[in-house]
Amino acid sequence: MRPTLVITGVGAVSGFGLGVDPLWRGLLAGWTALHKQPGLAAVGLDDVAMALAPRLSLPHADEVHPLLSATPRAVQLTDVAVDEALRAAGLTAGVQAVRLGICLGTTHGEKSPWVAALRARLSPNDGAAHTAPLSADTSGPAAPALHVARRLGATQVQVVCTACASGNSALAVAHDWLTNDLCDVVLAGGVDTLHDFVVRGFRSLKAVSSTPCRPFDADRAGLSPGEGAGILVLETAAHAHRRGATPLAVLAGVGQAADATHMTGPDRQGRGAAAAMSRALAQAGRSPDAIDFVSAHGTATVFNDLMEKHALGLVFGARAQSVPVNSVKGAVGHTMGAAAALEAVLGVLVLRTGLVPPTVGLVTQDPAIDLRIVRDEPLPLRARHLVSTASGFGGMNAAIVLSHPEDGV
Repeated sequence: MRPTLVITGVGAVSGFGLGVDPLWRGLLAGWTALHKQPGLAAVGLDDVAMALAPRLSLPHADEVHPLLSATPRAVQLTDVAVDEALRAAGLTAGVQAVRLGICLGTTHGEKSPWVAALRARLSPNDGAAHTAPLSADTSGPAAPALHVARRLGATQVQVVCTACASGNSALAVAHDWLTNDLCDVVLAGGVDTLHDFVVRGFRSLKAVSSTPCRPFDADRAGLSPGEGAGILVLETAAHAHRRGATPLAVLAGVGQAADATHMTGPDRQGRGAAAAMSRALAQAGRSPDAIDFVSAHGTATVFNDLMEKHALGLVFGARAQSVPVNSVKGAVGHTMGAAAALEAVLGVLVLRTGLVPPTVGLVTQDPAIDLRIVRDEPLPLRARHLVSTASGFGGMNAAIVLSHPEDGV
C-alpha cells in the first residue's frame, strides 16, 4: 500500500522578505514586490519591474547592485528557506539522525559567479585576477543543492530542471523517494535568483512587461522577473507520527507531461498542462469535482494565460468557470525554478488558513478567460483539496494535488 506523504514544514524567501510570514502578509494584502530598479540604468535594465529578495550580503546602498554581483545569492536564499522549513518541522536538531534527501528545482542554480566571471573576461581591463576556474560547488545548477547536502549530511541529492515547472518536478522526485523508502525526510522545492543575464534573456524573447505584470488581464503585456526560494519538508505520515510532528498538508498526487510543440511557447490548447493535472488527480485518487481551488501558473503572457484557461476546461469541464483560481506572479514576479515551490507553500497556507490571496495586477479580466479569478481581496474558502499547476519552456508541465491533513491522512 502506498504511504501517505505529508508536509511538516515550509520555508520561503521572496520579494516580500525572508520567511513565510512576509510572503503571506504581502499576498493577503494584495501588495506587489515588483519595482523598477534605478541602479540598473548603466546596463539599460532600469525600465523593467522586478521583484528582488532582500540583500543578504550587500547591506550598503553604495555597493554593486545584486543583479550585477558575483555573490552566490542562490545558495544564500536556499539556506534561509531550508532553515525556516526545518524549524517549522521540528527538525533543526534531529536532521542528522534521519535519512535525508535534497531535491531542488532550478533553471540555472548559482549563475551569478559565472556571469560575473564572463563579464570580467570580456572587459578590456581583463587580467589574471578574473580567470579563476569555476566549479559545480560554486556555480551552476547543482551548487545550492550540493551546499545544503554537505551542510546537513543528505544521503540522496538531485537537481531537476523542467524550466519554470521545476519546483513541482522536485516534489515529484520527493514523492518517489519517500514512496520507495529511500529517505525518511526530503527537503524539496526550488530556487532561482535574478541577474542581468536572465533579465536580458526574457527581454530578448519580448516576454517582459515594463510595468508590474497583470495575470489574466485584458491588457497583460508580459511577465515580470522575480527571485526567491521555496522549501517544503516531506515525510511519510507514519514517520511524522513517530516523531510527534504535525502534518500541515498532504502531498496527495503529482503529475508531469510535455507538450513538445515549441522551444518556448506552450501548446495553445493546454493539452500538456491538462495531462499533468489529470495525472496528479489520478494519483491522488480525486476527481476534478473534489478540487476547491487552483493555483495557476498565471505568468501574464498572452499565450500562457489563455492556454491555462483551455487546460482547466479540459480537466474540469464546465466547472472550470466556478473553481476559484489565482496567480501570485503579479505580487512576487515570475521566480522561475522557485515559482511552483512558492506556490506549493501558498497551497499549504490556503489549506491551513481558509483564505485565498487575490490576484495582484488584475484590473479588467480578459473576456476570453472565463475563469473565476480571485481578485481585489482574499477569498474565504474552506479548501480541502487543491491543484497547483506550473508550465515552462520546452513544453514542460508539472502539477501537484495538496489535501488538508484531516482529509488526506
